[in-house]
Amino acid sequence: MIASNVDSVSFPGDCADVMSEQEVDSMNTKSVRKMSDSEKGRTVIGKADSRYWQQPGKLLLDKRSRFYACKIQVAGRRESFPLRTANKSAAASKAALIFSEVVALGWEAAMAKHKPNAAKPTRPATVGELLAEIQATAGFRLSTFTVYSQSLRQIVSEIAAIGDQPALDENGEPKRDRKKRIIYLSHRAHRGGGREAWLGKVDAQPLDKLTADAVQRWKLAYVARAGTAPDAERRASTTAASLIRNARSLFSEKALRFARETIKLPEPLPFAGVKLGKRQNARYVSKLDAPTIIAQARAELTGVPFQLFVLALLVGLRKREIDTLLWRQVDFVSGQIRIEATEYFQPKSEEAIGTVDLDPETLALLRGWKAQGKGRFVIPSTRPPHFGTSRSYYRCQSQFATLYGWLRAKGVTARKPLHELRKELGAILASSQGIFAAQSVLRHAHISTTAAYYADKKRRITAGLGSLLAGNGGKILEFNPLASEEASLPSGLSRTSKT
Repeated sequence: MIASNVDSVSFPGDCADVMSEQEVDSMNTKSVRKMSDSEKGRTVIGKADSRYWQQPGKLLLDKRSRFYACKIQVAGRRESFPLRTANKSAAASKAALIFSEVVALGWEAAMAKHKPNAAKPTRPATVGELLAEIQATAGFRLSTFTVYSQSLRQIVSEIAAIGDQPALDENGEPKRDRKKRIIYLSHRAHRGGGREAWLGKVDAQPLDKLTADAVQRWKLAYVARAGTAPDAERRASTTAASLIRNARSLFSEKALRFARETIKLPEPLPFAGVKLGKRQNARYVSKLDAPTIIAQARAELTGVPFQLFVLALLVGLRKREIDTLLWRQVDFVSGQIRIEATEYFQPKSEEAIGTVDLDPETLALLRGWKAQGKGRFVIPSTRPPHFGTSRSYYRCQSQFATLYGWLRAKGVTARKPLHELRKELGAILASSQGIFAAQSVLRHAHISTTAAYYADKKRRITAGLGSLLAGNGGKILEFNPLASEEASLPSGLSRTSKT
């Protein structure tokens, strides 16, 4: 790699030692003035040449040890290097060598060779130091990084037993109420300082606390807190595994590619050796009857909640895709909606980018919304759009809440009612048109995702062997539900006298 003109100076012959630094700087080849004929014949000497470092002021001299040192700046980074010699010529040669290696090998390799004690800190990095480095160098999306960091902090805080922090007075002492009890600030409160105090405590924890033993104990304790009911235990186990997977992503090769060079990581890495076990079966089980709930929505929903319902169940869009959908993404000619990156939306992945076909009736609805609507967004809202925030934000938050309440009243008990509509569409498509059609509409990266989570059996499947029993009426007992119910009642009671 050739040193830039900014890093070089020129001398006429061997008279470099008698030139002042001001004269050297004035001879920068990027100067806007035209060079004279004498200047054009001068020799250019860069920092990779020892003669550059023999100029006055280029080497630093320690008055106590009489040893030289140098400062090197490349690619916006500036570091000082001790040269460990009192001989100026030898020091200049060493400085030129270090500069060449920084340019050719990179900063980290040169630092490890010439300043090994300064290449990495000796103590293990803290949670805060890790997160700061990864956020600066890994290139994660802000929303993704937020999920990962929240998961790590939750695990660390529970392993270290860090909860709500005490409120402090002007002297830094814990505040107390009238009964002399310490006043604590909720670590979930973003106002009042509770969240900041909790974050400071968690971020100061060293990473070497995250041993495999500690994480395993935390996982078992997390599941145990849910109780012994099988369904509660299953949900807690799934949540604990999800938290570990998210936190462990911060120690992936992508996350640590550059952070390894600046912070000291424990060996083995946190979460190494932690077994999550077999994934729980997350296959969607349909509890909806699409024709019925669509008829109910037509009769009972109006305005924005009805629009949200249509785009979720009939089109299969995700919540944020609906919230930020622009009219320019709707192609009325081809009858399609294009999911793409906009100034307000970043798709979940590259595979999430694509088009969704609209049936004629849904397209007609959109034409009507367009005729009545104003503005750029398909779904109107008085809240302004925000993009790039770490916290969840939706323009149509209140309208989503209205739709959620209506769906729960109709028996949709899932934690994410809107996403349940998208799953139902995927199940219908997989059953009627095949798994590949469902993958195309849902825009999954892998067919295995569609098959594992969204495909549900919507048709009755039997072998038809029951028809062979036809004609054997004497061997088949008719089931009378009323008689069965009365048989289960206490003696002396009938169905009519049950109450």
